[in-house]
Amino acid sequence: MRYKTLISLSAQLVDHDGSLVASEGLVRKLDGLACHTDSVLNYAEVDFAEECALRGGYPRLVVDAKGKLAIAVEVDSEQKLSRKQLSALRADVEGQLTDGIGAGCFDALSVATGVAVEVRFPLKSKCTQTEGSAWRAKATTEKGNQQRIAAAKKIVAKMDTAPPKKVAAKKAPVKKPTVKKPAVKKAAAVAPAGKKDRPNLKKLFRLLDKPERDQPYDQIKAELDACGNDLSMVGDKEYPYGNFNDPKLLRLLLKAGLPPETIDVKGNSLLIQAAGNPKCVELLLKQGVDVNRVCDSYYASTALIRAAFLGKRKSVEVLLQHGADPTIPDASGDLAKDIVDKYSRDRQAIIDLLS
Repeated sequence: MRYKTLISLSAQLVDHDGSLVASEGLVRKLDGLACHTDSVLNYAEVDFAEECALRGGYPRLVVDAKGKLAIAVEVDSEQKLSRKQLSALRADVEGQLTDGIGAGCFDALSVATGVAVEVRFPLKSKCTQTEGSAWRAKATTEKGNQQRIAAAKKIVAKMDTAPPKKVAAKKAPVKKPTVKKPAVKKAAAVAPAGKKDRPNLKKLFRLLDKPERDQPYDQIKAELDACGNDLSMVGDKEYPYGNFNDPKLLRLLLKAGLPPETIDVKGNSLLIQAAGNPKCVELLLKQGVDVNRVCDSYYASTALIRAAFLGKRKSVEVLLQHGADPTIPDASGDLAKDIVDKYSRDRQAIIDLLS
């Protein structure tokens, strides 16, 4: 006889910019998606794991009767766990799903669709113990994952191409007719183009959000063509977070009108994103961007601080040549010379430049 412990945490789907993805169809398609290659038990820090012969521990996505998404983990044991042991196991699993294996166990979904799975906060978890064995991966689990992700990819693609929803205008209250003097008829005012008039950029942003975004260049170019090659209306905190390593890609986006001073979803400027590649840095500086801009990001750094942190000597040189100030500190009070990558072969040369 074995005893099964089920621990589940409320979850949600989020887009590349952190916004919630509200799609019942997408949630249903992901029911059963499993992390079949790794188990929370491989990282568990509970002293009774061997004593109780714990097995299972593979995170899965499950959908309840109300259509709510959760991450479930099943663990079975040779003996019934005490209340104290259940509490310890629950706390360990919660910690991993919020800041450990849970951060990457559904990466395949994120890579394919740009949509990620996150634990919902405030944290809501359930823990039950019954007789039975825990779910474990089978030979068909990987195939099932592939089918679920393929179905999810189609749904996300439809979401990306759907036109933005129009907000219905409120009807003005009916007023009693009044007699007015004849007035000179004025020409109808033309409303300025706004975000609601622009093409849907979600698919483009998802392509740009991928870690290997410099590789699908042709896809990005094709999507830009489909969007009319006009990125002039992209506002702050819309552009995906990442680093520019390909001047060809940056040149393409700037040519399409991407504002050079745009900041990404995490508050970094394009210049900070480009700090690892001196050619990209030069491209943006030619656009007249502020070389000393301190962005409203977590680190509140400059492009020079970022280049030093990455250990990119050439980028540091280019930035200094264009007036970058090495005396500007980051949010922690560190200067660029204080955080030069210690593994960079140009570390000392960079420190000398910044000094």
